[in-house]
Amino acid sequence: MNIKNILTKTTMDNKLLKDKKILIIEDEVDILSSLKILFEAEGAKIFQSEYASIAVKIAEKEIPDLCIFDVMLPDESGIQLYVEFKNHPYLNNIPIVFVTGVNTYELGNSLSAEKISEMYQVPPPEGFIEKPFNPDELLDIVYNIFHS
Repeated sequence: MNIKNILTKTTMDNKLLKDKKILIIEDEVDILSSLKILFEAEGAKIFQSEYASIAVKIAEKEIPDLCIFDVMLPDESGIQLYVEFKNHPYLNNIPIVFVTGVNTYELGNSLSAEKISEMYQVPPPEGFIEKPFNPDELLDIVYNIFHS
């Protein structure tokens, strides 16, 4: 789906993410701002934090429809946070997409949804996209999560 299709779809449906709650855990202010603007423009209600330690509390209170996690956070790994969500009795079915700047060079090998699943014995995340991210690509991933 390209931006023209997304804009057409947005006009037809009023908003792609109308009434959806999205929790964003991201410590880079510019990225957080970009994600917030992107999703709010599509009708989503945003909850946010730069700290993983607060994410579970926010999620338990708000029960988001989707979470966006960075891998590298100031207080805890986004991957560890993902494992916490997948092992949580009320949060384990929330789709999670990683938006991260962590790359092959930094890790020494490729980080992927499948590797996370294998390493931590949890289901793979619903999406994994590298920074800098393409907004169309991210919206495609999110759209497919909600419409599959």
